Amino acid sequence: MAAVASLFTATPRQRCVVHKQRNVLNAIPHRERKEVGTELGEIFRQEKKEEALLNLAAFKAKYQKRYPEATRSLCEDEEHLLTFYAFPPVMHRYIRSTNAIESFFSNVRQRTDQIDAFTTGTSCLTIVWAVMQDIHLPKIPVS
Repeated sequence: MAAVASLFTATPRQRCVVHKQRNVLNAIPHRERKEVGTELGEIFRQEKKEEALLNLAAFKAKYQKRYPEATRSLCEDEEHLLTFYAFPPVMHRYIRSTNAIESFFSNVRQRTDQIDAFTTGTSCLTIVWAVMQDIHLPKIPVS
């Protein structure tokens, strides 16, 4: 991550909310995951960042003593959890999660795994580039 940050210094960083929620819920007993998961999800479904911060603080206060490991996981890299609020609301669902990125590279992997071996590094790059050009991504609204 440090290498990416050093190259793209002005680029805002957003942690994947889906993975963050999974990590937090892994520290919660199974019998309480549904209830806690609902409260956790509410943090990221707020319309405004200020409301999300209030929910985040309330969640931490409520579960800090009972589930310190879950709260620690939630607080880890906290400054990059709500970055998506800096963008227009229509973009939030695309920015909050890494699903689009993972899906894209899964598609590349699926197509390139069919090739037994690349003869050269250049042939590998050429094939990967061609596959990436062929993948149709959904249009993300910008306003």
